[in-house]
Amino acid sequence: PFTSFYLAGGSVSRVYLPAVMDQQRSWPTYTLEEVAAHGKKHDAWIVVHDKVYDLTPHLTNHEGWVNAGKVSTLLALLSSMGQDCTEDFEDVHSPTAWKMLAAFQIGTLAVPNRGPRRIKYRTWEELQRAGVV
Repeated sequence: PFTSFYLAGGSVSRVYLPAVMDQQRSWPTYTLEEVAAHGKKHDAWIVVHDKVYDLTPHLTNHEGWVNAGKVSTLLALLSSMGQDCTEDFEDVHSPTAWKMLAAFQIGTLAVPNRGPRRIKYRTWEELQRAGVV
């Protein structure tokens, strides 16, 4: 099953919805190190509550790239890539955003994260130096 998201500039992105399929599904598992390897603009994974999400379609089409009012949101997203950002996601997202997030799930952590679940926000210059953008 697919759903369509209308994105900045009027484009439409079709996203596969594995989260609404069989709820008993056995998800692939990943380590935090594997997730960390996906911390770039065009390869963007995050962890929220030990679930792994590929936000690449959302990030590459985010309105912050063309709408200056959304730049802070874009910087937050880019700072989160490749990390567990559970606490940050909980702090700022509505129930609607949680439902949308489910569409991007690709797996779970092989071992539950007992470490930090909050990110350090970075500046655009820091993101560039790190090779994120």
